[in-house]
Amino acid sequence: MRAASGGRRWYAPCAVAVTLGAALAMPSTGVAGVAAIQDDRMTIAAPIEELQDRLKEVRATKAKVARFDILWSEVAKTKPRNPANHRDPAYDWTRADIVINGFARSKITPIVSVYSTPGWAVQGRNDFVETQYNPNAPRPREYARFMYAVAKRYAGKARHFEIWNEPNLKGFFSLNGKSSLPHYKRLVKTSFPVIRRANKRAIVIAGVAGPRSSTGGGNIGAKPWLLGLVRDRSVKFHAYSQHLYPSQGPRFRSRAYNKAFPTWNSIPFIFAQLNKKRRGMKLYITEAGYTTAETPFRKGPAAVKTLGQQRLFLRQMFTLPTVRSPRVAAVVWFNLTDNINWPAGLIEESGKRKPAWAVFRKIANRPIPRALRVELNPRLRR
Repeated sequence: MRAASGGRRWYAPCAVAVTLGAALAMPSTGVAGVAAIQDDRMTIAAPIEELQDRLKEVRATKAKVARFDILWSEVAKTKPRNPANHRDPAYDWTRADIVINGFARSKITPIVSVYSTPGWAVQGRNDFVETQYNPNAPRPREYARFMYAVAKRYAGKARHFEIWNEPNLKGFFSLNGKSSLPHYKRLVKTSFPVIRRANKRAIVIAGVAGPRSSTGGGNIGAKPWLLGLVRDRSVKFHAYSQHLYPSQGPRFRSRAYNKAFPTWNSIPFIFAQLNKKRRGMKLYITEAGYTTAETPFRKGPAAVKTLGQQRLFLRQMFTLPTVRSPRVAAVVWFNLTDNINWPAGLIEESGKRKPAWAVFRKIANRPIPRALRVELNPRLRR
């Protein structure tokens, strides 16, 4: 089996993510943030007949929120005659139906990330890729039609929709070999109104920024990506999402490290920028975690050296004042199960649970804070 060149994801086996809340210039509310999880094996790696077992693993974490990726290219391998109609016979919703209906039965709120362009919907040339997802950027109108179909099909079961995954990285979103902020803006502007038309309770989450500090090589740093979306008043969205994989523990401080972006120390800055878009706008951290072994995608020193340190850092994440505030809606731990590319799971590939498992389970089992109950309930209007 081969790793997807996009990095942390591994589409045979796969991974998980967790989400949580934080606030800017607010005292701690005394509640823990909402711990979410992602089992990335559900995306494509796990055979259909194993999805019920994967759902049991997610339920066992006690998480009340879970992130799930829908690969557009898998659902719509051939172009539908009516792309906005989720009942079009060209669509294959088998995998997504099992997962999202399973979450609904378990009263787990899904955060649905939709990406991977079918060849027929690519904007410009469809460059060859070795991954099982297609990072070539789509035509915005075609993506919006698919987002309408997704939001309509799962109305009442899902309402949190992320526009793409790590689009600031060319490995996930590429226009002529480079990530493109203007093209991503067009995606958001085109999709926002149709998602809301399909589901009036929908929460449209933009950004979904990968944890890259610098701009170059066709990639865009997380900070300029954030600023570009926030400062453009023509781009509308309800909430912003950022991925965090810091090289240091949650409580680490130094003059140099405090300038790094994105880290746990960056949350106040992110909220200051989001306030300029709309005061009090929520932040979703839709991927976060610490690896427990070397990985080809982590350059420089790794923060975690032992299983015990991973457990400690997980606990510290959820005790940070920013994370304990309702400004952060959720934090998604990536991943549920280790893979060869990203051994940040709560479970080893052998199936053995790491020490961090019990800590995560205890935090995830806590009631959702009152301030976030409307935000995280798939049936309530925000």
